[in-house]
Amino acid sequence: MNYLVAKVTPSDVTVIIDGKHKRIRKDSPDAELVIALVKQYNCNNIIEERQDIITKIEELCNPAKKIQFNSDGRFEFDGNSAMYLKGTSDPIPEFLAKKLLEYIDKGLNVEALVNFWKNTLLNPDKGVRQQLFGFLEHNGHPITDKGYFLAYKAVGVKRKFDVETGEEVISIRYDEETGERVEETLNHSMTFKPFHSGSHGMTIKMGDPVTMPREECDSDPDRTCSAGLHVGSMEYVHDFGHGDSVVLEVLVSPRNVVAVPTDYNNTKMRTCEYYPIAITNGENDTIYLESDYAAFDHATMEDDIVNYEESKRNVIKEIEDELAERKAIADNLLNNIPV
Repeated sequence: MNYLVAKVTPSDVTVIIDGKHKRIRKDSPDAELVIALVKQYNCNNIIEERQDIITKIEELCNPAKKIQFNSDGRFEFDGNSAMYLKGTSDPIPEFLAKKLLEYIDKGLNVEALVNFWKNTLLNPDKGVRQQLFGFLEHNGHPITDKGYFLAYKAVGVKRKFDVETGEEVISIRYDEETGERVEETLNHSMTFKPFHSGSHGMTIKMGDPVTMPREECDSDPDRTCSAGLHVGSMEYVHDFGHGDSVVLEVLVSPRNVVAVPTDYNNTKMRTCEYYPIAITNGENDTIYLESDYAAFDHATMEDDIVNYEESKRNVIKEIEDELAERKAIADNLLNNIPV
């Protein structure tokens, strides 16, 4: 009966299987499990069980196989250096691979990351994807079960003004027992407004999606202050309004990200849609869930797919028309036919 040997160093654990070195970092949560499996293998003389142990060790030492096994085969390794969501042709980025391994090590369900990647693949601009990964990696914003991510939006309270005097109308309340003025509390019944003016997103209500036509948003990351619905990290938004701003927590779908400007150190982005769900510095008397937003998102998603398909057909027709024109010119030249 043959035996396995695990060589343990301060940096890694190495197991030789069929003459090949299988290595895992010593600080990996699975390192101790690999050592335990080697001991289990050496104490077992049942061939089938020994083979299962070998398979498990190889999976633990190979991150790609680990992802494939723990995602029930939804992510597939091509045998070289790329991994794909089954049925798709775009390889997953390093950011997502790291996230998958992090979720697996913590025993978390990877469904959220599967949904995140599906939403990302629906973003019509492939170039913005890498910008999004940099934003999320830098800020550590959570990814939700349905594949959205959390971000923040600094806004002001949208006040009403007296039609005759033009003065701001302020509702003042007093405590009925003490007679003292009750300070205003930010809450969901209020209407908010962004600090920058524009033609879209000027009225913000909790639980109502804020939208802007994607074609009117600026997708150039080198134009740092431009058209789009701006959201960002807490680091980016907390200085708005000189400390008097309202900071909203918003949901953003990866498919609606338009640009991550280059000069804000991955703390700000432009989107064409976001969904306000909570006030971080106020009272949240109503609970808004991502399932509330998903109903709206899925409806618009169908429209987006139709529009995207139509745009691609137009591109194909333009290419076909251009090819036909060039072929006609070439035929004229070859046959010396006057145009």
